[in-house]
Amino acid sequence: MELSVIIVNWNSVALLRQCLDSVFSSSSGCDLEVLVLDNASYDGSAEMVSREFPSVTFIQSDQNLGFAAGNNLAFQRSRGHYVLFLNPDTEIVGDALQTMAAVLNTREDAGVVGPKLVDPDLTVQINCMRAFPTILNQLFDSSFSRRALGRFNFAGIKPVIEERSQPEEVEMLPGTCIMLRREVFDQAGRFNEKYFMYAEDIELNYRARAGGWTNYYVSNAAVIHHGGRSSDQKSESFFSTVMTREAVWEFLRASHGEWYASIYRTTTAVAAAVRIAVLSLVRWFPFGREVSAGASRSTHKWMKVLRWCLGLERWAHRYKPAPPRDEGVLVV
Repeated sequence: MELSVIIVNWNSVALLRQCLDSVFSSSSGCDLEVLVLDNASYDGSAEMVSREFPSVTFIQSDQNLGFAAGNNLAFQRSRGHYVLFLNPDTEIVGDALQTMAAVLNTREDAGVVGPKLVDPDLTVQINCMRAFPTILNQLFDSSFSRRALGRFNFAGIKPVIEERSQPEEVEMLPGTCIMLRREVFDQAGRFNEKYFMYAEDIELNYRARAGGWTNYYVSNAAVIHHGGRSSDQKSESFFSTVMTREAVWEFLRASHGEWYASIYRTTTAVAAAVRIAVLSLVRWFPFGREVSAGASRSTHKWMKVLRWCLGLERWAHRYKPAPPRDEGVLVV
């Protein structure tokens, strides 16, 4: 088996259907298997996969294992020489699978390989590749700063902006769509299951580089990314906003130590307080209802971040993945 495609689903049956259709439509000449693990959403994906994609191995978990543990469990059931971890809110474009596999096949140093992520209209998403988190790049990171300073490689996005035809060495690629050799995934320790979501891909890239591998961004392989629709369905307000900071903090603790992670938390609190103050001033000026509504939502977001920095969003620290239980998993 040349390639194993692994997809972890949570309440995304409609997106999953599009994703699977794109995988099989784009896999000409590629010997592959596809595994889908459903994280206890019971959203009809089992019936849909059985009816429309009978060759897919469907794994039904009776508990939400999280992204890392879900992928690791599916990986244990896979057989491919190469492994592609793919979000359900993606669609493969053209020969992206073959192009990424060719990089792994021709570059012995290749560790993690990732494509150009694009919107449905094929406009490039500049966050499809990033630098490892630091206090500085997290303090000033925003959509504006990435676009304004991207050509100076702020946040590690210069290869995306330049769009060179050859694979470019980068620090890390997001887990939205990454391909790597089976032995590299094992050597890097697989996904770290202490993360429920949002930083397991950072640590995997970090460990791969620490092991002597090179991570490559492949701009001539394109994958449509519809965005974080799955995580947006969580009942907690601004769930992803808080959990992203929690995950980065955990990563910085592991990679740089407690003191560095503490400084990150402090500087994030200062940045949140400054943004809240600025947004409060914006709401006093007559910019219109739409601007006021956006400022109000942004204020709420940064209030959540500030509360997390002060340790008031305690649910985030307790939000850990459940360990996989063999008796809680059904393979179809």
